[in-house]
Amino acid sequence: MRTFLTFLLLVVAAAFISAVFTYPVWAGLQLFTDAQIHRVMNRLGMVALAALTIIWLRRRGLANKETLGYALPRRQFLRHMGLGFAAGVLLMMPLVFVLFGLALRVPSERLAGSDAPLLLVVQLVLRGLLTGWVVAFLEETFCRGAMFTAIRKEAGLVLAIVLPSLLYASLHFLGGELRLPKDQITYLSGFTVTANLFERYAAPLEFFDSFMALVALGVLLALIRWRTGVVAGCIGLHAGGVCVILVMRNLSAANPAASHSWLIGSYDGVIGWMACIWIAIVAAAYWRFTRPVPSVGRAATQ
Repeated sequence: MRTFLTFLLLVVAAAFISAVFTYPVWAGLQLFTDAQIHRVMNRLGMVALAALTIIWLRRRGLANKETLGYALPRRQFLRHMGLGFAAGVLLMMPLVFVLFGLALRVPSERLAGSDAPLLLVVQLVLRGLLTGWVVAFLEETFCRGAMFTAIRKEAGLVLAIVLPSLLYASLHFLGGELRLPKDQITYLSGFTVTANLFERYAAPLEFFDSFMALVALGVLLALIRWRTGVVAGCIGLHAGGVCVILVMRNLSAANPAASHSWLIGSYDGVIGWMACIWIAIVAAAYWRFTRPVPSVGRAATQ
């Protein structure tokens, strides 16, 4: 547990560092784009967490490809990522069909009112690909790379699967959006965002279904990490899922009037009890019908 607590402290430290640098970075970006300050802070937090993690791993003598889950030749690693991406898209397809089949989501006015719907779809797919790969690389390197290896060395496989999955799910519900006009944003605004990070946790039952779905996804990703010994498949599957969700959320809207609306989560109108059950079934099947494969990356997790 000491290792897990260390990672929690790294997350807290990253939040503080991002609060310090959010305003100057945001102000600089205003010269080029209309970036929202809480989004700038979120990206800075990811970068800070990555840097702090590398520093900690170096001090522990763990800053290597095996620990982070990258110990495969480039061609094999890219192949695993590609297969993982295809699996991530396929994983989401049954959910997409059921969501539209039960009218839990309906086409949005944005798509119906577009003069060039095909161009809109292409733009959203490209945006989904970019967002999916960036998020997947950062989160999988941290959760299923560094955390998985370090916790497994200290506490064993079960906690290496469960603890990063719980943290991974928890981080998705951090709040902290800053609702202020631009001319009222100051250097202290970053600290205001930080102070409001846990505002959603005042009513945890409102997102418990989505939380459990993300825990199930975290477990599936951890099993892939364990079975393959690397994070390539985790990155690909994560990126594919994020891409599908982003495109679907922008082309459709949740339908609260549907008779089975409780199946979708309030978090994003996609990840709820239905997703939790489906992902849990896939994770159980993956565990039952697969075996660890030889990989140079497995040595670090022993």
